[in-house]
Amino acid sequence: MRISTQAAAQSALMDLMRAQREAFDAREQLSTGRKAPDLKGYGNSAEAIMSARSAQTRVDSYISSNTRLENRLSVQDLAYRELSDAVTDLRETLTTSDGTFLMNKVQESFDQVVIALNTRFNGSHVFGGVRTDAQPVNITTLGQLQALADPMDAFDNASRRQTTQIDDNLAIDVNRTASEVAGDLMSVFRRLADFNAGPDGPFDGPITPAQQAYLQTEISNVIAAFEQVNDAMGENGAKQARVEASVRGHQARADYLTRMLADLEDADMAQAATRLTQAQNAVEVSAATFSILTQVSLLPFLR
Repeated sequence: MRISTQAAAQSALMDLMRAQREAFDAREQLSTGRKAPDLKGYGNSAEAIMSARSAQTRVDSYISSNTRLENRLSVQDLAYRELSDAVTDLRETLTTSDGTFLMNKVQESFDQVVIALNTRFNGSHVFGGVRTDAQPVNITTLGQLQALADPMDAFDNASRRQTTQIDDNLAIDVNRTASEVAGDLMSVFRRLADFNAGPDGPFDGPITPAQQAYLQTEISNVIAAFEQVNDAMGENGAKQARVEASVRGHQARADYLTRMLADLEDADMAQAATRLTQAQNAVEVSAATFSILTQVSLLPFLR
């Protein structure tokens, strides 16, 4: 009798412990929203979860970096618009018949060009190429430009463009360098300053025939520089469209991976609540059964 009673008590104890484990697991699922506390609890799905998490981390990284790149390209677009406006103003200035304030307006256009080329984004110079720590244009006046041995010495940008990875298999250069965009334009400014200081200058009062002939030549050069700036601006716009499409693609993949991980990891909350209720009932029954069996005695039968 004692042997059978002990076996029954042991069985009841195992049932109680099993019910408590079921209740604990169900309570954990309800509190965390996950099927299991770690990858061991997912069995054969663990490998798929690890792969999906890795892919999601990579995609999130691309979304973050490409969003920053979108912002930078927007800043570059504003800089190109400033450059385009400056070159347009310069072209209009050179069509004047009164040279009294011509060089003042040329200096204003020059200032606008320098400011645009030295545009910064998040502490980096966007026209600096791979060199982002120094201003791409190292002068601020036409006089300083004239003092240089070569107009290209006005640029401190790197010769190589900065590039960035926007997808696993696609890298793009972020922007043209200052010397690429405005090298010819800087030469125009240098020639204007030199002519103004030369034997046929200065520009002061009515434009002379010699000055008019020279300005007509430079207007053609300014138009060419304008087309160069606008070509760079168009290239920047194309990159904006490409990066925006890349962000949309990465976001779609991120959403898919989120749904996939949810299917693999997330617990069915209604089912977990039902399991918890059933487990709690089982704990109460098992505890009551175990309590009864541990108190079984022959005394009531011997009285």
